[in-house]
Formats: sequence, structure tokens, C-alpha cells
Amino acid sequence: MSAKVLDCKLVAQSIKDECKAAADELKAKGITPKLGIFRVGAKGPDLSYEKGATKTMNEAGIEVQVFELPADVSQEEYIEKFKAVNADPAIHGILAFRPLDNIDENVAIGENISPLKDVDACTAANMGKLVINDPTGLYPCTASAIVEVIDYYAEEIKEVARAKFEPLPLAKPGQEDDVACGLDVCIINNSNVIGKPVSMMLTNRFATVSIVHHLTHPEIKNEYTRRADVVIAATPFKNSVTADMIKEGAVVIDAAVVREKAFDADGNPIMNEKTGRQKIITLGCCAPDVEEVASWKTPVPGVGAITSALLAKNLIKACKLQNGIN
Repeated sequence: MSAKVLDCKLVAQSIKDECKAAADELKAKGITPKLGIFRVGAKGPDLSYEKGATKTMNEAGIEVQVFELPADVSQEEYIEKFKAVNADPAIHGILAFRPLDNIDENVAIGENISPLKDVDACTAANMGKLVINDPTGLYPCTASAIVEVIDYYAEEIKEVARAKFEPLPLAKPGQEDDVACGLDVCIINNSNVIGKPVSMMLTNRFATVSIVHHLTHPEIKNEYTRRADVVIAATPFKNSVTADMIKEGAVVIDAAVVREKAFDADGNPIMNEKTGRQKIITLGCCAPDVEEVASWKTPVPGVGAITSALLAKNLIKACKLQNGIN
């Protein structure tokens, strides 16, 4: 068996198209959805993320305003500027780059951002809304991206787990049609960014969810992963998820981001001609042999493309909430 590809670019484009249509409707009402990006200094990763986020927002019909602060900004100055942007009704969402040097981000951002503008879903208020399944919450983008993959490829996943989709005697009308209902999912991650929010999203839709992590004994971990119809893998180590951990025919979503320096076949560094620095490649956490047992698998990079689109979706949702639009 060689795993078929769960094309994340298709998922991302469908979300951006949805956002563009919603943005056009808002503009027709005289409302222009707008994202404020907070950046301190000019770190390479921040600039790269800013460029990608701006491109995605533009494709989705969303305006972007960047608020750049000097690298040596004080916490007091940061908070003063942040509060002003948070109070601006023309800014519907705020994306603040982290980590921050010499600034307590839990205070500077966490205590000063409105939950309605928290499009990166870093506040306790939005995490709480996720737990109780409150539809007005803004949910973490990477976690939402993973769930979007499951929804977009619902029919393929139902086929893999078809035994789970026989009529459920206690299911409410329409509930049994939900791809998540009755689905056996194992998440290899227990973070606030992926493991916990994904588990809540799927549990709220009546999936059966288990979470394992790096401190789970390998034998116990494998018992859970080998049983699952869908394995969501997000460990910080390449090749840490192997074929013997996966059930034959399961669906695997590799949501890890493992970066390492690039070398050629002779072991020489591969240099970036533009920057003069060694190239960095992005890997997942699944070993190549996983593709030989899985029926479907996400590419790497893959989920990240959807994450940017989900930021746009959260911005549109925040804009509607702030303007009393359903």
C-alpha cells in the first residue's frame, strides 16, 4: 500500500474562497475586515510569517495593517500601543508575534487583548469557550486546520472507518452523518496548540479520542495508535512515528514542524543564495515507511497552509461578532 495524499492546498483554498465571499458581503455592508499584526524588531521568522499571513489575508479580501515596534521597546510602551490598537474598532483581529524578549507576553498580550479580537486564540476565554462548545469562541488555528482536513476528506475517512458509521441507535437526526461521530482518533501531542484543542473539538462532535505523548510508555502508546482510524501526529522529532505504530489502512495527519539544516548527498551544507545562510528544510514527525501502511496521509509541509487560511476565517468570524452579524 502507498498512502494517497490528503491535499492540504485544496483545503486551504476552499477556506480562502469562503472567506473572500464573506468579506465581499461585509464590504457591501460598509464593513472592511482588517487584521492588525504586532511585530517587535525584524526577526527572520516573524518577517516570513508576516509575508505569508499578509498574502493569505489579501487573497481572502482582508486588509492588513502592520504595527512595527523597535527591538528595544519597553513593556510599558508595548502595552500602551497594544491597548490603542485593541480599542480601535477598525481593527477586527490582532496577531501578535511571539516570543517577546524582555516582555511578559502573558501580561502584555494575554491581559490586554479582547477575546473578540483574539484571532490566534491565545486567551483563556477562548479556550474555555472551546471546552463548552460555545460557537462564539475563536479557536486555535493549527488545531482547527487539522479538523478541517478531516471534514474536507469526510467521505474518504468514512470509507476507512466504515464499520463505525453503521446506524448509531442513540444518535440524533443528522448526527450520524458527521464524519467525527464515532470516529476513533489518537492524537500524539498534548499541547495547548494541538493536542488539547483538537481533542475538545472532536469530542464535542462525539468522536472517541485518546491522547498520548512523549512520556507515554511506548508499548501503551502503540496500543492506542494501532487501534485508531485517524492518527494525528505532532511530535518534535523526525521519524518518531513509524509504520509499526499505525493500523493498516489508517488515515495519518502529520502536523509536526521539524526544522533542520540542509545538506547535499556528500554532506556539504546547501546554502541559500539570497541570504548567504544555510538552507533550512521543514520535516514532519512520520518516518517514510508510514506511507506504506496508511491509506491516506497529509504531505509535509501541508497542515501549515491551512493554518494561515484559518487565521483569515477567525478574522471574518471576529468581524461578524463585533458587528452583530450571524
